[in-house]
Amino acid sequence: MRKYFKWIFTGLFILLGIAVAYPFVAGDMETLELDNAARASMPNESFVKLSDGYTHYEWAGPENGQPVVLVCGALTPLFIWDYEFKTLADSGFHVLRYDHFGRGLSDRPDYRADLYDRQLLELLNSQNIKTPVDLVGRSMGGALTIRFVDRYPERVRRFALLAPAGFMSHTPLNIRIVRWPFVGEWAMKAVGDRTIPSVVAGWIHEPGKKQEFLQKLQEQMKYKGFKQSFLATLRDMSFNQLKPDYERVGRSGKKGILLWGTEDQIVSFDQHILVQAVIPSIEFHAIEGGNHDLPPEKVTPLLIEFLKQ
Repeated sequence: MRKYFKWIFTGLFILLGIAVAYPFVAGDMETLELDNAARASMPNESFVKLSDGYTHYEWAGPENGQPVVLVCGALTPLFIWDYEFKTLADSGFHVLRYDHFGRGLSDRPDYRADLYDRQLLELLNSQNIKTPVDLVGRSMGGALTIRFVDRYPERVRRFALLAPAGFMSHTPLNIRIVRWPFVGEWAMKAVGDRTIPSVVAGWIHEPGKKQEFLQKLQEQMKYKGFKQSFLATLRDMSFNQLKPDYERVGRSGKKGILLWGTEDQIVSFDQHILVQAVIPSIEFHAIEGGNHDLPPEKVTPLLIEFLKQ
């Protein structure tokens, strides 16, 4: 019997060793440094150095147009806004989009409190924007938009939220496990290169858009620090605890619009009730059949109409 248990424990120990070693044997997509040499090889891209590192950004539209800033979600670089970016610019807005730190072509600094708030504020200052901007934020970018409106109301004219985070909801078991120390680091290295693109692909229904988006995402995932930055975001619970911020924005009188897909499985459609409860004046539109990647051809006309009022 002792011999039997000895073989069992030996086998379990070997399996554990294989699991621990697997990420280092399988390899890692993150092989490139996002440094001055890398940026110099991208002459058509725009970068600005802020206090936490370089931020990648892009402008479109007439310079005398109302400035509109597009704020990405937790996983997506600035090209998630391709359709809205062009259409808003063609409609006369001066449109700015950018990559969050740790995403796209922006630097991957160590995560610190208020990193994304500071990045947005410093980016606006670096672009010498004098007039209040319109903020359009999706998912985590919606939570960041609310926090920014609350903290810097003088810098914002109007705001738009696309399936925003901000209210505590049920967290799937796999996310709770990934937040554990060491486990998250192992999981990101072991399966992050495959899991992250597959999660994003699940949001996108249009085949042509999905293929193009995944190709761009995987190109930018090659730069070191992406997965660790995303893990730090997953561990930051503050983006799901913003009810007081929403309430203050609701009392501020700022005009806002809320758009949500009825089939959203990432940030549940039902949460629109919570947002409307604390911002009663917000203009709400349910996007029938839309998931977390809201169809831009349905969303953008609503945004244009709202921002031109």
